[in-house]
Amino acid sequence: MRSNDHDGQPAGSHRGPGRGLFGAGRPLKAATPAAGTFRAGKAKRTAQREREAARREALREARAAQDPTARAVHTRNAVLRWAHQRYQAGDRAPACGGFMKTPGASFDGVPLELGDLQGALEYLTERDLVELHHPMHWTDPGYRESRTAQRLSLTRLGIDCAESGTTVSDFLYPRPPAPGDTYNTTVHAGAQGTQIGRQNTMHNTWGLDANALLRFAGEVLAKLPELGLDAPAEAELEHEADALRDVASARQPDPTALRRAYDAVMNALGRAPESTAGQWLHEAGTAAINNVLGGGG
Repeated sequence: MRSNDHDGQPAGSHRGPGRGLFGAGRPLKAATPAAGTFRAGKAKRTAQREREAARREALREARAAQDPTARAVHTRNAVLRWAHQRYQAGDRAPACGGFMKTPGASFDGVPLELGDLQGALEYLTERDLVELHHPMHWTDPGYRESRTAQRLSLTRLGIDCAESGTTVSDFLYPRPPAPGDTYNTTVHAGAQGTQIGRQNTMHNTWGLDANALLRFAGEVLAKLPELGLDAPAEAELEHEADALRDVASARQPDPTALRRAYDAVMNALGRAPESTAGQWLHEAGTAAINNVLGGGG
């Protein structure tokens, strides 16, 4: 039998598909498991998306369960404290968006939203506690997004508030001190020689009658659903109306606190779209302040 001149195989023989150059068999290369890797990656991505969706839903439910007024109050106090900390550190005009990276930017373990920050900045600027540099009007395009880029600085009043050790609400609307001995005394016009002992309190019948503003605050709360406000603005107006009601229901209402609380309600009411209810409340508020403080509403 004649041998092949090149590989020593008998003439007419053929190499099989598994034979090498010298006729030795080689194992076939295993196929790359690309399909399995793709399926595993897809399953991992799906699981991640599901976890993220569940996390967002849990946050949404937790936020919905919160008291919006309490969250707004927390945000105002936290923003003012943060601004004062930056002030003490030498940063007199920090960017508003920096607050969202601080521990104060959460309430009961739930992160705050930009809308919460926006509402707090509006509240603090309207009461002259902070100033925003080149603020846009709230109706201008891009207003919501621009607020995080604005820089704020504390006013003298804002510094006093931050250093008072009280909340913003208690600083703006201080509660009367606890009385000592109380004398319920009626003092008639022109009466002379009436003396009240030291650390005692006298309640009189000639004090300021704030019932008109008290009724107005109740009317605002009753008509809230008719005003067409978004959730943050509605919570703001509700809080201001509650504050006005508290001030107006005091035994001896303070005219300055009444004016401040009334102005806060009217400013919050001014954000509502034009409506019959809104127009009616504006007229009712003007009539109430004129009735109580004698004009200038």
